[in-house]
Amino acid sequence: PNLTFCAQNLAGRQLVAWAQVEDETNIPALWLFTNTGVPNYATIPLLSPKVTLNIKPAVSDPVSVSGDHVDASFEASKVKVGESITLTVTTKACDGEPAINAPFVIRREDAINRQGVVNNANPVRVGNTELTTAQTEYHGVTDGQGNATVVVTQENGPGVKTRLIVSSQNYPTLTDNVDVIFTTITSPDSDKASMYGHMIESATATLNGITYTFTRPKLAAEASGADKSVVDTNETWALFDWNGADNHCNILPDAEQLVQMRHEHSTLETWTGWPVAGDAEYWSSTKDQMSGYHAAVHMNSASVVRAADSDTLLVSCVDKAQPAAHPQITLSPQGPYKAQVGESIDLTMTVVDRDTQKPLPYRYMELFIDPAKNRKGEHQDAWDNLRVTVDSEGMSASSPEHYTGVTDVNGQAHLTLKHNSGLGVETPIRIVMPDDEGGNVELSFSVIFTVVTSPDVDGANMWGHMRGVVDEGNLYKRPLLAVEASHKDGQFSENNEEWATFNSVASATAQCGVGQVPDQSSLAHLYSEHTGGQMESEHGWPTEDYFIAADSDASGTVHVNLENGDSGKFTDTPNYLTCSANEMVAVLDVYFNDDPVIKNADAKVGEQVKMNIHSRNALNGIAIGNTDFTITMANGRRRDGLTTGFTDTSNGEMQFDDVGYVAGQVYHGITDANGDATIILTQKKGVGLLTPLSIVPVNSYINTPVSRSVKFTVATSPDTAKAKMWGHMADTITVGDWTFERPKLAGEVSNPLRTQ
Repeated sequence: PNLTFCAQNLAGRQLVAWAQVEDETNIPALWLFTNTGVPNYATIPLLSPKVTLNIKPAVSDPVSVSGDHVDASFEASKVKVGESITLTVTTKACDGEPAINAPFVIRREDAINRQGVVNNANPVRVGNTELTTAQTEYHGVTDGQGNATVVVTQENGPGVKTRLIVSSQNYPTLTDNVDVIFTTITSPDSDKASMYGHMIESATATLNGITYTFTRPKLAAEASGADKSVVDTNETWALFDWNGADNHCNILPDAEQLVQMRHEHSTLETWTGWPVAGDAEYWSSTKDQMSGYHAAVHMNSASVVRAADSDTLLVSCVDKAQPAAHPQITLSPQGPYKAQVGESIDLTMTVVDRDTQKPLPYRYMELFIDPAKNRKGEHQDAWDNLRVTVDSEGMSASSPEHYTGVTDVNGQAHLTLKHNSGLGVETPIRIVMPDDEGGNVELSFSVIFTVVTSPDVDGANMWGHMRGVVDEGNLYKRPLLAVEASHKDGQFSENNEEWATFNSVASATAQCGVGQVPDQSSLAHLYSEHTGGQMESEHGWPTEDYFIAADSDASGTVHVNLENGDSGKFTDTPNYLTCSANEMVAVLDVYFNDDPVIKNADAKVGEQVKMNIHSRNALNGIAIGNTDFTITMANGRRRDGLTTGFTDTSNGEMQFDDVGYVAGQVYHGITDANGDATIILTQKKGVGLLTPLSIVPVNSYINTPVSRSVKFTVATSPDTAKAKMWGHMADTITVGDWTFERPKLAGEVSNPLRTQ
């Protein structure tokens, strides 16, 4: 009532007005008649005339609003989610003068995505007011000049456009509007996108000094030839099987390139926003060891996994392939490689580029188990069905003689070789790896798995580790092969070897020495401690024949069966022979830091550990001076026991009295006159490894290795089972009255958003 046209938002409008008839039942009429035409008469009601009203325009808009960061192509203010848009509201009277201290209201319409679909998730905030619904209002007042500024944000916006309507609070028909867009990093700036976005179109990563450019994955609406699609953060992305991915890209990146790209874009500042739905698997060009498979990269964790070529995954293309590589293969420790049947040989294969010496991760390789030979170089076809086996996380067997695999992230593979069915043979093995110029690189080596039924001598047919036996203070030498015996009377074949036989005490004494042929009671006691065939099953001695004893008279010579304990006399019958050697035999006591209780040592990297070695007689415990011994290092192991999966520029070097040794190298030492030796161990550049040590008396008949270990911990790893390396990181740090907890490992947290 009594509002001006301007206040009613009618300024500048053209209106039509006419009188309102009070009595519509008696409207005046005009009767018309003509002499020409048909019809020639009509009755026309007489109404009040219509009047046109031209209302004077206002000098300026009574209410106006504008925003900064205007994008002309969208006719809207546009910024990224997390940024802000400043609105300027102006109120004026119809004469153009400022309407000061004028209250105004801001509300919104439904937010829409780039395709016009309503999406009101996480609505805009005007000032401190979140416009939760289209009816929610922000109230403000202009200043003394009729102006007001308001900040608009949308912290977690999905990438939508929102129209904001500004109206006068006193005159609600006076309105103006402005569109605001908050773009999201998880959508590209494409007219095919569902949401408004600012995803980067390409990302770079530098690998071995070369910068590579990767393009973002394609939306399903952008890609041709896609096999499937997946929805991630409101966008539908194209998925390809491996052949489709290879056709989609001019150059499909290899696994190493993708891993490097992920590492360089893993922080909030460098995040690409590219899709990470599910396991975020992206195809690579890297060949897998299994036919019909290739390597895929989990972009959430940077791990490389095997994927069937029929799987449908995301695809990013790269501008160029890596330079041609020339693999160079090495094994650690260095050979020769020998172990007992039932044990394993652990090798670390490392592959680097011949020219740059840089590791070559995720490289395809083949391993061939060639036909085995015995110690004399002979082969039997039956052995082909009893081949060495290879156990490795990254390898699989296509047949007993053929394995395929890939190197890990460090260009390495951990090989565990076993020959549990071995007969004491040497097996040639070849590692073959293609280079990038169509050729192959090959590394050949051999492994020997020894049997207890053969001695370790050149005259043996098979590779073996048979030893003597100690029984109640007596040391018994193993039986002699026929080729070893200088006074044998004959020979007998058992367990693939030819053993010397003796028909008389005289020939036995000539072989052993005076007083060194055991008597019946000694042999009987030896059997009693190894009943039920244990002399063969545990010690490998041949037992199909009797063993000659020193007891002899006119009625014959005594012999004892070490398989069943039977004994009796014989004349001129072949027998096996064991000689007694009750001389001093050395064994080693090994402990640390002068404490015999400490069998394995712990210290921090850079600290010193004292190793104590004491040599003594195994039979009576008396110290033996001047005893030679060796210490052999094995590959250092991280907390889960693996010898790979970490970078160690020192190759696990440990200092023995300030002299560096690495895995496979042998330290030689000698005890003093009292049978004691001390060695100071340090590891100046350790990465948190436990290093196994094998200590052996050199000249002892009892040369069973003493197994010990030294662990050097690092400050960069916590002392928790979830850690990869052995460490001593403090769990808390106190500064003044504040106590800070260390960061958590990914394995200590359930469902981490990201890992680094």
